[in-house]
Amino acid sequence: MAATESTAVLLLGHGSKDPRAELVVGELVSAVAAGTGLTVRAAYLDFAGPTAAVALRRLAADGFTSVRVVPLLFTPGHHLSHDVPFAVATSGVSDRIDVSVAPPLLSGGRRARDLLLTALAARLTQAGADAHADALVLTSAGSSSQKARLRVGSLARDLEHSHGVPVMSAFASAGTPSPAQALQALSDRGIQRPGVASLFVAPGRLTDSVLAACPDLAVADPLGVSPAFVELLVAQAGVLSTTT
Repeated sequence: MAATESTAVLLLGHGSKDPRAELVVGELVSAVAAGTGLTVRAAYLDFAGPTAAVALRRLAADGFTSVRVVPLLFTPGHHLSHDVPFAVATSGVSDRIDVSVAPPLLSGGRRARDLLLTALAARLTQAGADAHADALVLTSAGSSSQKARLRVGSLARDLEHSHGVPVMSAFASAGTPSPAQALQALSDRGIQRPGVASLFVAPGRLTDSVLAACPDLAVADPLGVSPAFVELLVAQAGVLSTTT
């Protein structure tokens, strides 16, 4: 995608009632703008505004003719298969703007996977969970989609390979095991010093629930503006896909 004045990037978050989440998305907007040289704005699927449809209309009104929507979503599921296309369609800008949608963050190929692993490792290091942990729990929001859960499980295996310790995936919302169940399963295997990786963009209710389920453990912060995660979003902003 050419970096021209007619091109913009729309970071599309899930949305949260927690103000910390919107703050992090704002920081990501600034970081991706710096990395791409493009105008970058934020929109949300729920709980916060503007919606994607409203944001696209505003970009059209401001004269942009090409928009790359980058969902801040890790796996495929209902949001990407239904909510995002619906938002683009109902925005009414398809005759004025070329809108393309980036794939989920866990579907961008080997480079995207490596950047996610780097970002997770950096957060684990900051939490003090890298040097002494004898296992890891990879926590994420979870999904009713089996395909989505399999993607997280695949990332857990990659994390296991790169760190050389057992890794279990766990889900804070939809799906099992929960973080508490994963920790119990590791304990049953003789694990004594597990660390907790966080496959979340920003803090909120679900990350708070992970912290509550993992007392006295090293729990990594959400990815936020960690350099490798920002690099991933910059890459997503520049990868062309079929116009929605």
